[in-house]
Amino acid sequence: MIRRVLEERTARLRAIGLREALSIDPSTWRRMLKSTVAGTVAWEAAALIHSPRPVLASLGAVLVVQVTVRATLWRSIQLTVAVTLGLAASVLLGHVLGLHWWSVGITILGGLVVGELLRLGPFSNQVALSALFALSLGSAYGYQRMIDTALGAGIGVLVNALIAPPTYVQEASRALRRVGDALGALLADIAAGLAMSPEPGMAQRWLTRAREIAHTVQAADATVSKGEESLRFNHRARAEFERLQRIGEAQLAFEHAVSQTRGMVRSMLEIDVQLRDPGLAPVLAALADLLRDLHVQVIAFGRLQERPELLEERDKSVSARQDALAARDRVADSLRALPAADGTTRLLISILVDGERLLRELDVRGGAHVGGVSLA
Repeated sequence: MIRRVLEERTARLRAIGLREALSIDPSTWRRMLKSTVAGTVAWEAAALIHSPRPVLASLGAVLVVQVTVRATLWRSIQLTVAVTLGLAASVLLGHVLGLHWWSVGITILGGLVVGELLRLGPFSNQVALSALFALSLGSAYGYQRMIDTALGAGIGVLVNALIAPPTYVQEASRALRRVGDALGALLADIAAGLAMSPEPGMAQRWLTRAREIAHTVQAADATVSKGEESLRFNHRARAEFERLQRIGEAQLAFEHAVSQTRGMVRSMLEIDVQLRDPGLAPVLAALADLLRDLHVQVIAFGRLQERPELLEERDKSVSARQDALAARDRVADSLRALPAADGTTRLLISILVDGERLLRELDVRGGAHVGGVSLA
């Protein structure tokens, strides 16, 4: 058993490399450094008020510091409430029941139940633990722990709020840029495939990639939500809030763009065999041109999230849109030459409709989500 676990860990280490395995995310480094500062300051503050156990203040500070100011504030409240309730439980039960093995069991169970009912999260067991410590070490310890914990938690909140509070807005914009790169690459590959007559199974691979990008969009959405949370109780919020609004609009645009791309690929999958019909070559060639132009727009839209000042990317998008409109018209002209009642024709029309919608989503001048690329 141990040998198998070691082999699995060794294989994983070889796969990701030693540098990657030993690396620490910058946001994690910031949190660790601020936890260190908060714990040290809390120790000194507790010593100044002559606390017999300043370590409790340090412990409280280290436990509450999180990646965002809001999360730190919430955890400080949870920890302080848990310790206070634990002290109250020990005083009440110790006075009424006395100290016996069965009263200890009642105290533990009651503390755990209260912690869960109050949704104290990672500190739900602190009610029971604080009560146990107070029962065994005396109520004086309990009072001191409550004071030190509140002191340490307050210092943790102040340190995280005042020392370079993170906003994660840049991280959100970077996540959307990666979505744009991935979706743009897929559109370029689809265009290349249509231009040379798709091989069997190629449409299915395109659909798999589109679904993977949809998961990436969901992850980017979580990053945007993290950025929103990081601006709460953050003195840097005013400077970043407008930028985050723009990123949120862009994230919605990418959600729609990925959905429309999946729609196009699903239609292609339904006519996978017909896509190799020489009679459809003019339509597919025009569609390939349209998708190549959309590929340029998607990538430009993503890059404008991370670097909104890149005017050359905006110009590329505008130029590509003009080319895409011309390609759209060629697709429409080619479709008029096909039998209108044919099932393949109807699916090709649906592909064109999805392409037109995608074109509107990414229009940086007057599109459905132009607010996602405004230069603020």
